[in-house]
Parts: sequence; C-alpha cells; structure tokens
Amino acid sequence: MVTSTATRARPPWEDAQFIGGHPVLDLTNTVFNRAHPVEDNELLRTPSDVFTWCASAGLFEDAPPAAEAGADDLVREVRAVREQAWAVFNAVARGETVPPEPLGALLERAGAGVRGGRVPPVDATLGHLTAGRAAPGSVPATLALLAVHALFTLPSDRIRACGRCGWLFLDSSRGGRRRWCSMSTCGNREKASRHRRAERAAG
Repeated sequence: MVTSTATRARPPWEDAQFIGGHPVLDLTNTVFNRAHPVEDNELLRTPSDVFTWCASAGLFEDAPPAAEAGADDLVREVRAVREQAWAVFNAVARGETVPPEPLGALLERAGAGVRGGRVPPVDATLGHLTAGRAAPGSVPATLALLAVHALFTLPSDRIRACGRCGWLFLDSSRGGRRRWCSMSTCGNREKASRHRRAERAAG
C-alpha cells in the first residue's frame, strides 16, 4: 500500500494539505475545517480535484487526466469513502469503538472493487497500491481498500485529531505528544488565541 509521506502536490493542492502521514488520513482532511465547518468547507469539488489529489498522494503513476469516463459520480463516491474513513479513524483517534456501519461500507466497497477488477492487482507484500483510471469506480474502491489496510496496520495509539481544526494525522514525534496538524497553522493560531485570552484576563 502507499505509505510514504513524500508527496508532490499538484495544483490546486499544496504541501500543507498533506500532513496526515498516510494517504487515507490526508483524504479525510480534504475539508477546510473538521471541528468548525465553514460555509465553503469542501475541497473536493470537481473530478479534476479528485484526480490531482490522487496524483499528489501517489495513487497515480503518471500525470492525472483532465477528464475520464464515469467521472460524473466520482466526486460523490470519493466523498462517501472519505466520510466513512473519517468516521473510522476519528473514532480511533479518540480511543472509541470503531463504528460498524462506515467500516462495513469500506469493506464492502473494497471487496466489490477487488472482485470486479476495479482495483489493480495487489502484490504479495502490499508494498504499493495505485488506482487504475480506465475502470469506473477504481479510485473509490482503491481508496476504500487503502483505508481498510490502514486500519489494521497503522499504530492506533499514534493516530491523532488536531486540537484546533480536527484534521487527522499520524503522530511520528519522538514523545508522541503532537497536538496540532501543523505548528505553522493551527499551532501558531492556538498560541495567538491563548495570548489574547491571557491579555483579556490580565486586563
């Protein structure tokens, strides 16, 4: 499976949007803010957004297409996989029982994709998984399989939810005490908020 944190973000995506430490966690973060949704919270708006995200995450081996047969339902289906994966991994991050409905949906989609040939052949080591672009449904099925694999292979005690925006990430810090998706964004914003609260309290 794809497990590398190295990405080459393609427009409109930026490197700062790939902080999860695993493609599935990055997928769950394709909304602007999880904890406090804003009016324009959705980042996966068009098939092109999905294709360029997949390319940035390493799920395509070459340049993403401008359009593809069967793309009409692609955004809806990838969003569905994203929300199912978020429900699963957000529960893990909070030390809660994994909800059976979204996990079951991921298992069903992944299984149907494998049986229907929509998921490219997986090697014996599960070392790398790419999404095929010719078969409709390949991308969501591949993402679902990737999510199932991640649930059973990622260290559950290192999956975190950002204390400010709710984005998910794999805490690879030595002490395992990372609290923010990024110190340059949510970490600094939280520091600024604390500073303002302290000033108001002192005043």
